[in-house]
Amino acid sequence: MNLEKLKNDWESLAERDALWAILTDSSRVSGKWDIAEFMATGEREIEVVLGHLAKISLSPDFDGTALDFGCGVGRLTQALARRFGTCVGLDISQVMIEKAKALNQFQNCHYVVADSEPRLPFPDERFSFIYSNIVLQHVPPRFSVQYLREFVRVLVPGGVLVFGAQDSFKTPDLASTITWARMVLRFRSRIRVLLGNAQADMRMHCLPERAVRQALGAATIVDVQFTNTAAKDFNGELVYSDQAPASGFLGKQYCVVKGQEPCLPA
Repeated sequence: MNLEKLKNDWESLAERDALWAILTDSSRVSGKWDIAEFMATGEREIEVVLGHLAKISLSPDFDGTALDFGCGVGRLTQALARRFGTCVGLDISQVMIEKAKALNQFQNCHYVVADSEPRLPFPDERFSFIYSNIVLQHVPPRFSVQYLREFVRVLVPGGVLVFGAQDSFKTPDLASTITWARMVLRFRSRIRVLLGNAQADMRMHCLPERAVRQALGAATIVDVQFTNTAAKDFNGELVYSDQAPASGFLGKQYCVVKGQEPCLPA
């Protein structure tokens, strides 16, 4: 899969049911997500993330600019705009960006369509904080690695990067391996049937920690947490865990600093 195919898939998913394509609750398909409830999940998620950063004594520069990578309709971008001086939402789907602009409530918040290339359309050292969740898991690993390098490039020295990825899929025995294969096939088929489009596809990809560390280069990973981001009942309710799941996708959240010290407000 190339990024043009990925873009076309997400344009189609966004046209059919943008909210459900982002938070795939089977009871909310066909326009059943309440927009206020949907956006409230973004507010809670950002509260959880920033609370965790405070707990590990990591403070981004709230007077700077935040980037929401893979912003969709702005579920997380709007929450970031409440907290940072300026905020930018970036998504590969033009349809998602149009919907995000229609829902935008903040003058300090802007939305940009990403190119069909794994390069961010921003100059070096633009952002004090970058956040991305349940996005890279849908991007082929060869592109995710390039995006991670781009995150570091556009982050200011001392800036904070937080992102999620599915590290691997644990299949402790043959039975669970067969279950996994069936689950993946059912998941992809279910999306196509529910959205009535045989062309649209939503795939899950894994990015192991060794690849993440290599891609981040000189940036410092200061914290790694297991998350519930691949759980069927995730629905934007981010939860950290001290232990990896016994089976299934192994979600990880990385907290990264460009340089040795976090960027502190002036």
